[in-house]
Amino acid sequence: MLAQTFRTATLEDVDRLVEIHTAAFPDDRGHAERRRNFLQNPLGTLDDLHVVLHEGRIVGHAFLFTIGAFFGGQRVPVAGIASVGVAPEARRRGVASALLAHLQGLAHGRGAVLTMLYAFRQRFYARHGYAPVSSQLRLHLDPRSLPSAWVAEATKSPLRAANGADRRSIEAVYAYASERSTGWLDRPRALWDSKLLSPRIHGILLPRSGGLGGYVLVEHVQAELHAATRLLVHELVAEDAAARRMLLGCLGAQADQVDELELDVAADDPLLFALEDPDGRRHGNERLEHTLGAVGAGPMLRVLDVARALEARGYSAKARVVVEVAGKAWDVDARGERPRVTPAVGDATADLTLDEAALASVVFGGLRVTDACDLGLAQASPPRLAELDALFALPPFSVLDNF
Repeated sequence: MLAQTFRTATLEDVDRLVEIHTAAFPDDRGHAERRRNFLQNPLGTLDDLHVVLHEGRIVGHAFLFTIGAFFGGQRVPVAGIASVGVAPEARRRGVASALLAHLQGLAHGRGAVLTMLYAFRQRFYARHGYAPVSSQLRLHLDPRSLPSAWVAEATKSPLRAANGADRRSIEAVYAYASERSTGWLDRPRALWDSKLLSPRIHGILLPRSGGLGGYVLVEHVQAELHAATRLLVHELVAEDAAARRMLLGCLGAQADQVDELELDVAADDPLLFALEDPDGRRHGNERLEHTLGAVGAGPMLRVLDVARALEARGYSAKARVVVEVAGKAWDVDARGERPRVTPAVGDATADLTLDEAALASVVFGGLRVTDACDLGLAQASPPRLAELDALFALPPFSVLDNF
């Protein structure tokens, strides 16, 4: 293991950081775009970028963002870790592990109850206590597959293009929906700017009396002139199911111009039951005739403080249970307005036993207690299993903002 020191990045570091970033993530981004990732990141500044030094030379970097995310209707303080990169000459020498431990210590000291990251290699982060969340579906659909009744309703609705005056209303719809979702970020202004001010993203709104019923942000993508056009749906946010159907109908109305829709939905989304010939012109094979898209993993989570984490999220069910995590028992009382978590006293029998990684998946990642037990990740008292499922229930974790 290398002798290491840590500090926040400075402007003079950026060229070296770009060099490391290019080796760590060798995609087609150029030098200027990678500089923007460090200098104009919508989630933070250079003060949020940390570097590892060995003998005075930078050998690694990572962002530590201070953000909030919604779980059970509550905003939970979260630290987002991103752009973890190690110089080629320093790999397999403990740099990434040391940087991760350093960032987690900083995050805990700032009051975060979770760290969240999008893993380049999940196995590495799993060894450091990170756990998966609900998977999601990326659908690739023929726009004609959306129900014709939804399309007809959309063509008669007051849908209109977004403009600069709509920002407050768009943010209000997002805020309403985020409190009813799992894992959506409490977006800072710069992140909203990156979405609403992009010249490639087009916003479509569904007006309602007193505000908006929902909106969809889309981008038309074409590989070359006259090639097939794909409609990339960046996000579709609606107050209720009726508004969502209307916005989906609007996407279906693009069929004359668009060959394919790309739309992310939660793993349990019932939309598939409504589709008509969703694979359109594509062909499958003998084993799978109709392919609709792909299943994708979301971010990974790590609990920084068990008691604070159990108290931070919201609970829709009322119960009092004993949860044992890594050999320590906690009394979780969610019967009041706010949950109370204290060390269990005496020889209280645990209703749920699991490690910290499984706790992250169950309490924040959308994994049911029953399913955790079936996978061998937890043990639960059979008479209380339904009650535990209800207490820790969350909608599946869904992702609108990668970082």
